[in-house]
Amino acid sequence: MQIKIPTPRLLAALSCTVFFLCASPSRVLAQVGVVRTIEGQVQVFSGKPECAPRYGLDLDEGDAVRTGEKAWALLSMMDGTKITLRPNTEIRIDAYRYTDAGESMQNQARFTLIRGAMRVASGRIGKGRNEGFVVNTPDTSMILRGADQDVAYIAPQFTPRGDALVGTYSKSYAGEAVMKNANGSVTIHDGQVAYAEPRARKPPQVLVTDPYFYYWHSYIDRRAAAVVERQEPSGLQ
Repeated sequence: MQIKIPTPRLLAALSCTVFFLCASPSRVLAQVGVVRTIEGQVQVFSGKPECAPRYGLDLDEGDAVRTGEKAWALLSMMDGTKITLRPNTEIRIDAYRYTDAGESMQNQARFTLIRGAMRVASGRIGKGRNEGFVVNTPDTSMILRGADQDVAYIAPQFTPRGDALVGTYSKSYAGEAVMKNANGSVTIHDGQVAYAEPRARKPPQVLVTDPYFYYWHSYIDRRAAAVVERQEPSGLQ
């Protein structure tokens, strides 16, 4: 059998390839958070082969997380943000930049809520009045400022939840958020719920009463809190 000795040109090409794979910032700095707790059928895909997540699984830019009909997941981001994904939800991590020493305007997090609902307890990126933490739906953008927000998107292909119409919703538990579309914007304060119609036919508006599905969300929150307390190792922050 004849053994071929690599040429200098081939060795140089291989060296460059290895250097790129090991030194590429997108690989070195890829981790942006972890799957902290899950219950039920949850998948992580896009940036890695589709897999069933486990406690402590790393999340990267470009990853998407999907929960099943009776499932939920708690994600912890590097800046301290906690995200609860409710049943029948899918989100994508579009962009995430955070360093402890970075200027507040340089740090940013951008998510797309493809369907379902997510509660976001903002960490350091969402502090102050910058526009660094953004959740997008197909027709609307949410800017979260030091907030605890419950954002929901009822997609047209899914059956509306009780009294809720198709579109984007956000409820503020603490802090404030700005909901905006092509026709305008509205600022949401503690205890308020805002709604934006699909296809941006009108500017977002603050609702007089909460849609019924937010009562269901409070049940999921209590359930998640109980499971987190029971499952997580003591001392985990």
